[in-house]
Amino acid sequence: MASTVTRTLPPLSAGRQMETMHVRPNMANRGQGNVLSLQNSKANNRLRLDPARALEPARKKIATLEAQRVMTVFDETIKRSEIITLMPFVLENLSRFNVVFGSELVEALEQHGSIKNSYEEIRNQLEKIRRRREKSSDSLHSNLSQADQGEGHDVEDGESTGEKSRPTSQYSQHSVSASESQMDNVMRNLSFVAQQLSTSTKNVLRLFSVNPAAMSAVRAEVGERARECQSFITALEELKEVLLVKLLTTPVEEKEKFDYLHEISLREQQNAAHIVKLEAEVKGAQDDRDEEIRKKNDVIRRLQAELHQIEKFSEEHIRRVKSEAEKQESADIKNSEGRTQKLSQEASQLKTQLQNLIQEHREQEQQLRKKKFKIETEVENWIQKYDSDMGERQDEYEEIDAVYTEEKKQLHELEERFTTLEAEYLQIMEERRVARERREAAEREMALMIKSATTIQAFWRSYKVRKALKARKKKGGGKKKK
Repeated sequence: MASTVTRTLPPLSAGRQMETMHVRPNMANRGQGNVLSLQNSKANNRLRLDPARALEPARKKIATLEAQRVMTVFDETIKRSEIITLMPFVLENLSRFNVVFGSELVEALEQHGSIKNSYEEIRNQLEKIRRRREKSSDSLHSNLSQADQGEGHDVEDGESTGEKSRPTSQYSQHSVSASESQMDNVMRNLSFVAQQLSTSTKNVLRLFSVNPAAMSAVRAEVGERARECQSFITALEELKEVLLVKLLTTPVEEKEKFDYLHEISLREQQNAAHIVKLEAEVKGAQDDRDEEIRKKNDVIRRLQAELHQIEKFSEEHIRRVKSEAEKQESADIKNSEGRTQKLSQEASQLKTQLQNLIQEHREQEQQLRKKKFKIETEVENWIQKYDSDMGERQDEYEEIDAVYTEEKKQLHELEERFTTLEAEYLQIMEERRVARERREAAEREMALMIKSATTIQAFWRSYKVRKALKARKKKGGGKKKK
């Protein structure tokens, strides 16, 4: 009906504003349908282009107010959980946070700590009562079992045993009833203190929520949190991510995910059938491989048998070589003993010669020492003579140096005068060098041509000789045939 009305409406005018107001929602619905179809096509394209992100929501921000409230409540829950898990550390180090917390929060925390201590004391007391009750119940059961065993004995013994066991059982029952009543009282106290502890915790969390600085200071102490509590906080963070993805996912995306997973399951079934086929092929290949391995094992066994025979032969050969080596060793030992005796005799002779040479060298050393002393005396005399001669030479050198300086000055003047002549001389020498190089090149070219001509003539003469020899051979062969 909405579509038909929009077709029959005339163009917009001032008198038809009411009718257009009724038609606008229908046009908005049609626009929403177009937008949804466009989003579906975009989602399908996204799945085809990037299958790895098929399960991620298209939206990245929360649009609805209810979802935002849910995430806000969950974030507040995580913050409070962080505060509660760090509460034991804060109570132990309360003086460290006095300035940040303020007086009201510090008083609430001190009261919370006292309530917590009371709760722990009552709980410890309850544990003691429970253990005492278990012990008394165990003793009561043991007494009853002993009484039952006593009934099977003699009648007189049974009467005396029963008379002795009755007071014990009565006392045990009385202690059990007393411990039950005490436990009930402790349980009531524990529930009352637990209620107070819960109320105190709520008050502390409320005060933390109005004091952001205190909350930030406590949340910064992440390293002081217990491992189990840290695991709990990590689990809450992961749950937050899951909840965020769930809130960002639209029903259309949920359907797309379902279709995508269904398609994946179908592919998995096809892959499973393909895997079964491949496993059959693999089994056949394994059978072929086992057959090949069996053949190779046969070859290995045959080679091992041959190797065993070779080892036996090598052992016999080693034994024979060892016996020959031992015989050679005994012969060498005998020869070495004879050589040792001979060498010892030679050594004694050489020692005697050494002593004689030492004596002779000592006498020569004395003579050389005397000769050295004489030479040193002569050297000193020559040094003195050299010093006197060098003084005279120095005077001569100074005179010659003065003459040299004057001549050098004259040489400098002559060099300046003949600089132009040197340039002309260099030009003439360069022209001579170029002419010499040309002449040498011509001579080398002529020598090369002569060598080439000689080589050609030698080849030509050898060719003529070979040709003449061939002609002679042909003539000699023709005469023999005739």
